[in-house]
Amino acid sequence: MMKRTALILLGSLVACGVAHADARAVRRTAEASMLVTGHVQVKPDGTMQGYTIDHWQALPAPVQALIGRLLPHWTFQPTGSDSQVVDSSMSLRVLARPQDDGSYKLTIAGSSFGGPPNPGEAVALLTRRAPFYPRGAAKAGVSGTVYLLVQVGRDGHVLDAIAEQVNLDQYGTELQMRYFRRLLADASLDAAHAWTFRVPTVGPRAGAPFWVARIPVHFNLGGEGGPGKDLAYGHWQRYIPGPREQAPWAGKRLAGGAPDAVPNGSTQTLGAGLRLKSPMGS
Repeated sequence: MMKRTALILLGSLVACGVAHADARAVRRTAEASMLVTGHVQVKPDGTMQGYTIDHWQALPAPVQALIGRLLPHWTFQPTGSDSQVVDSSMSLRVLARPQDDGSYKLTIAGSSFGGPPNPGEAVALLTRRAPFYPRGAAKAGVSGTVYLLVQVGRDGHVLDAIAEQVNLDQYGTELQMRYFRRLLADASLDAAHAWTFRVPTVGPRAGAPFWVARIPVHFNLGGEGGPGKDLAYGHWQRYIPGPREQAPWAGKRLAGGAPDAVPNGSTQTLGAGLRLKSPMGS
């Protein structure tokens, strides 16, 4: 069963009929999704050799059928290896979109693939201070996930950062949603500017002037600003997706892919690892 939660806040505003109508309109933008993880094996020419999915039996049968129908036909940009098969971690964001007849259509809405096989080619967090949970969000019982894009300099310090997307687990009016997205984003950015990273020392991008990493920051009342307790694997999560922002130093090609396909607690080095060439499909 999909999670349905209502955000009770700013009571005098929500009591207004116009505000209720606004909140209902926001609720209709809610998405039900599931994060599926595993590994993919890709031949040098970019065609699939095989894949494995974590905890396959825990997934609903329609999700199993969707993955089995689409993944064998995926193709990737050539790996650059003459003969070696690339084995990469993978996470998929499976989305259930409501249809007019009351049913749901399943799609793979986003994908994320692990970095290069050599850890020395990827950006990795060295020190990470968890953000403080904003008092206003904690008092209202608001939770969600902030997806950061972080520009990392050659000394391992943060040059710049933006909140690429903020997804909330509760709904309210547009005004309320913007307010709480901003609270969670600001708390994440304040913490991120103090983080330090291990930067690539080998590989084709070792001499780059900077690197870009995508990092999720999960807020819930059980773990302030850190990777809190998530839903059990194989269960649907209902949330309100926030608007997507762009960083001028990342660019559309580098920052491609879906932010919410990156698992909590991980760091994705943009521009490294496998790149999907074919459409994900539905």
